Amino acid sequence: MLKRLFLISVTFCCLSGSVFSQKKNIKEPGLSGADSIGVRNSFFSGLREKTSGRIDEAERSFKRTVELDSANGAALYELSNIYRIKQQIGLAEQYAVKAVAANPDNKWFLLSLADIYKQSQNLDKLPAVYDRLTKLEPDVDEYLLDKANALILLGRTQEAEKIYTEIESGFGSSPELETLKQRLLINDPDPDKSISVLEELISKNPADIRNYLALTELYLKTGLKEKALIRLKQANKVEPKNPYVILLMADVYRSEGKDTEAFRELKKVIADDVLNFEVKAQIIFSYFPKLKNAASLSEATELALLATRRHPKEPQAFAIYGDLLAQSKDLKGAQEAYRHALSINDKEVRIWEQLLEIETSLGEFEKVLEDGEKALTLFRDRSSLYFFTGIAYAQVENHEKAIEHLSQAVNLDTENAVYQSQVQASLASSLNSLNRFKDADAAFDKSLALDPVNAYALNNYAYYLSLRKENLEKAAKMSLQANELDPENPSFQDTYAWVLFQQKKYEDARIWIEKAIKNNASSGIQFEHFGDILFHLKEPDKALESWMKARTLGVKSETLDKKINEKKYFE
Repeated sequence: MLKRLFLISVTFCCLSGSVFSQKKNIKEPGLSGADSIGVRNSFFSGLREKTSGRIDEAERSFKRTVELDSANGAALYELSNIYRIKQQIGLAEQYAVKAVAANPDNKWFLLSLADIYKQSQNLDKLPAVYDRLTKLEPDVDEYLLDKANALILLGRTQEAEKIYTEIESGFGSSPELETLKQRLLINDPDPDKSISVLEELISKNPADIRNYLALTELYLKTGLKEKALIRLKQANKVEPKNPYVILLMADVYRSEGKDTEAFRELKKVIADDVLNFEVKAQIIFSYFPKLKNAASLSEATELALLATRRHPKEPQAFAIYGDLLAQSKDLKGAQEAYRHALSINDKEVRIWEQLLEIETSLGEFEKVLEDGEKALTLFRDRSSLYFFTGIAYAQVENHEKAIEHLSQAVNLDTENAVYQSQVQASLASSLNSLNRFKDADAAFDKSLALDPVNAYALNNYAYYLSLRKENLEKAAKMSLQANELDPENPSFQDTYAWVLFQQKKYEDARIWIEKAIKNNASSGIQFEHFGDILFHLKEPDKALESWMKARTLGVKSETLDKKINEKKYFE
């Protein structure tokens, strides 16, 4: 699960927390709208579900509220928040706009809408929101500061400068205002003038780190990397542990290809306790686009390990470390990291999903069952948890329970066609194992309707048809397509060989089974199939050798014993 990507570039504006000032202690809005029993019941049901972490059920309750009362601002606001959690920003914005339309003077609705506009980069809509907030609370300078920031980002610097003058006139000077004035200098169309102003400010007040950072950013914008590094080293002497100075130094080193020096600076930041974990996580995430490079993966993993040591009570630190270990194919290490994360906070569903995926890859299906059922007590509406647990039940031959869980997975996620295709294919396999062939074929057909290039579904469907000696032409077509999609997969090659065998195309079958064995010489089933094919090609001695090899590789069945003992083929 390698998720959001962040750039490492951190400028002096971080000194004030973020480009936009943070709003603390936001209260929940009160219920409004039609005062009916149905509206109140569905709304408060949604609040209970949300508090219990059942987000999908909360969403359904709030939608029922809106169906009964389309102008219910509180329910619209809650739906907007749910879609933000689900990273469906378009829907979050849609409901936030409706919430504000229903309650134009609700401060919390406006603040939420502003946050969404920042997240979706709809910066041109921000000034109007902050105008409305300023009208509601004219004594709060944060709204003016945020509006000015938005204007700078939109390139409307003259308008921003007027607002700074207004703030200074009405509220006086402040560190935040001075920092934002420096942003104005950085975005001035005349960088030479801004550089002169900032150099003069440093000479007058060499202890103010913000001026160094602003000047460094201007140097970087104008391509003067050496001057930027000189100023950063000066700033580093003033405040040796200032994380923003160190981060910018790392950025400069990176831009010059000095990765060793950049990594050295980043380790200082991660190992120190000045920055909070969220910022450190962004630094580690900045490596994610380059994880195919072994050196980048190694550095990111080391930084993540440092983060777990500096933040031993932060579950996300261990989750990120687990992600990187998984990327390095250290599945056992990743499993341990995810388990540690869940021991700190077991309410993180993504970490449960990662743990179950790792345990599935390790073939530890009893652990998948134990952890999957535990996770389902916490998240009853999470399709993926049912999917992994269903797969595990199938692997331990409890196909009734597998069908039960996989059916739940189907019902809980109806939007992701590719995922649904995989669930339907897994469900079909369990149905086939219980000889419910009609239902199995129907599930396979659904799977391929959802995703016609699902190689797993194509292969398994073809194999099961070949075992039943039904629709062999269809089976051959699907199996060949699976091999075209995944040309070096020995399991798929074995399936196609077996379909050809059932069609009595023994020479062609031999070609494909030899391909399968070349790609995987440790499969006993493939050697048994090879023996069957050789026997039908009138090579009984070689057939016997292959059957005996199959037994050596662990195949145990009465049929195989009979083939070996009587030196001939049996179905």
